[in-house]
Amino acid sequence: MRASCVLMTFLLGIGASQLALGQPSSGDEFFRKANEAFVEGRYETAIELYRQALTKQPDRKEAWYNLGVSHGQIRQYDKEIESYRKALELDGTYARAHYNLALALEDQGKSEEALVEYELALKHEPEALDVLINRGILLSRMGRLDDALESYGRAVALDPNVPEVYYNIGVVYSRKADLAKDADEKVSWLKKEVESYQTALEKRSTFYRAWYNLALAYFKLGDNENEILAYEKAITLRRSYPEALYNLAYAYEEKGDLPKAVEAWKAYIEIAEKFESEKEYVDVARREIKRLEQLKQQ
Repeated sequence: MRASCVLMTFLLGIGASQLALGQPSSGDEFFRKANEAFVEGRYETAIELYRQALTKQPDRKEAWYNLGVSHGQIRQYDKEIESYRKALELDGTYARAHYNLALALEDQGKSEEALVEYELALKHEPEALDVLINRGILLSRMGRLDDALESYGRAVALDPNVPEVYYNIGVVYSRKADLAKDADEKVSWLKKEVESYQTALEKRSTFYRAWYNLALAYFKLGDNENEILAYEKAITLRRSYPEALYNLAYAYEEKGDLPKAVEAWKAYIEIAEKFESEKEYVDVARREIKRLEQLKQQ
């Protein structure tokens, strides 16, 4: 369970700047009511109202875009994609539609198509920070690590204070460490990974996922003390954090502190037994407690 997670920053909400109301008309009224329904979380109602607006104003790209967002909220990805494509037929420079289309295509596992849409979004909105971040995440998943770093570098140049960017840079360095050809190269990448998570935490000290990934990096460097400190910080920030507790138990055992290892296992079980996905690991934790209790008696 010592695995990094990628933090994903999807910005699918409809902002006021994206909801131009235009001149009064029956189509505008449907559009306004649809926007209200969306904000209230009544997505199926919003879909119906956007469709009624489009019967009156079929060339309204914002209605097609918002319709797509609404379908996305209830995971109707095919209809979401169709709606964004309709918006783009009306305006091929519509950067937000290209961006959300990229996200929807990713949800369907269509990485290459999604990447094309990210590039088109950046062509028409080159300083879109969210596009650069999600493009970087996709490139990293595709194994194009240097290209991912280039995308994150552009994001840092636009705004050097976004912790998610440094977090995801750390994830790339972790993968580069995994691919390293010798021990010295591996250590070099791991140190860069640590620095990236530390920078993310300088920007936001409550970023518990960065603390967790920092602990993993320290583990790979053999730095048991800092590994434990980072796990403990992550758990302080997020009390119900089974992955951190699971790894913390092993870290305490590596330190030779068996009582604290048992304590961590018990805390893990208390939280993890509520989740079906953790059932296998709860069984492991119970076995580990018995083993450690036996060691303490020797």
